[in-house]
Parts: sequence; structure tokens; C-alpha cells
Amino acid sequence: MDLGLNGKIVFVGGGSKGIGKAVAEEFAKEGAVVHIVSRHNTDEVAKEISSKYGSKVTGHNADLSIEKDVKRLFKEIGNVDVLFINTGGPKPGDLEDLTDEDWHIAYDLTMMSAVRLINAFLPGMISKKWGRVIASTSVSVYEPIPRLLLSNSIRMAVIGLMRSLSQEHGAKGITFNCIAPGYTLTERIKTLFEDTAKKRGITFEEASKSIVEKTDIKRLAKPEEIAAIVAFLASERASYITGTTIRVDGGYVASTL
Repeated sequence: MDLGLNGKIVFVGGGSKGIGKAVAEEFAKEGAVVHIVSRHNTDEVAKEISSKYGSKVTGHNADLSIEKDVKRLFKEIGNVDVLFINTGGPKPGDLEDLTDEDWHIAYDLTMMSAVRLINAFLPGMISKKWGRVIASTSVSVYEPIPRLLLSNSIRMAVIGLMRSLSQEHGAKGITFNCIAPGYTLTERIKTLFEDTAKKRGITFEEASKSIVEKTDIKRLAKPEEIAAIVAFLASERASYITGTTIRVDGGYVASTL
């Protein structure tokens, strides 16, 4: 299937590892021009992906929770066709564990990074009458995850933002969608399992098994499985999909909708 992504300019947040890196690789396979953004190691990851797939991949070190970094990125990259909004998740904790500062940090990381990136790159999409904005959220927007109060709360705001923007700009050739990954084999999930095991007084293996058994497929996701839906949503084939949030969770959420 030709996704029509050859030569498209793609911004990939969190592109140095995990789901972000898998997304960068998926676009590189399709012949896109890829800009990966992360706080560390972007140059070496960009070289690795570029040599593997023969596409142009450039690394940019930046913290997406910082306004001046986002403005600098726009000056470095210019207009893009696809904006993949993805950052590390907020820290775990129950309400009594979290300070006001934790909430402010999580808000800048999860919500304001999306607002600032869209403010920077949306005008170029409007001028071309074509664009794809895809935000990575979490399965927690469908089913709150214990001890992830920050993520459970703030990621809902991102979905509200994306749905609103779809209504405002959908007729301009731009789509706005979210993905809600389930538990995926990344460093972030390892940290969450360790936190759960410590809180519940169980082993890491027991914490992992309890999640796996809740899925229909009985395993965790691979990052490349999440990346595949991102590439599809960015493609010409997905031109009539907008304003929605797609779960990629292996049946973790026991819902008929």
C-alpha cells in the first residue's frame, strides 16, 4: 500500500527512543524527510535511521516543555507536513504524592508542548491546505491507570484540544487525531512496572503479568505496532479520519466502543 508519504516533511517528538523512534523509522521507510526531536542523542539516532533506510533524517536536541526551545525548533526546521506530538509521560504518583510544581511540570510537558507546537507549525499547513497533526496520548484516557493521576488528567485536555482544532480547521485539508497506546515495550513501561511493584509489594514480573493478562492478545505492544497506525493516519489513505482518538491497546480496555 502506497501511503503517499514519500518526500513529506515530518516532525517526530520524542524521536530518540521508544515509540518516537519507531515512528521516525516508519516514516523513514516510506521515504519521508524526518526531523527527530528529543532532549538527548538525536544526532546518533538520526544517523542510525538514515543509514538503515536511506532517507534524510535530522536530529534536534530540545525540551518540548520549554517555549523557547519550541520557537527555536520552528526556526531550524521550517514548515512541516506531519506533526507527531509525543513527549515522555508525567511522573507517577497518587494525589498526596504530587506537589503544585509536579502539576505545573506535567502541564508544560503534556499540554503546553502540544499547544506551542501546533501554534508554530499549523500556519504552514493552512497555507499549503494539507497537513496531519497526530498526538500521542495514552490508553489512560479511556481507563484511568492507578498512580498515574497526572497522565490520567492532563492527557484528556490534549484530546479536547485536538477535537476542537479538527472542527476549526478540518475543512482546510488538515486532520487532527490522537492515538492512545496501551502498554508498550519501552523504558517508560519498565519504570511504571517498577513503581507498581514497589507500591503493591509484589515483584516486577508479577506487576508485568497482571497487565499482560488484562489484554485480549496476552502480550505487550511492540513500538513498531504503534508506529504503523501513526504512519497510516498521516497518509493520503486516512484523509477522512479526523477528530478521533484511536486505541492501540491489544484489547486492554474492556469496552465495546
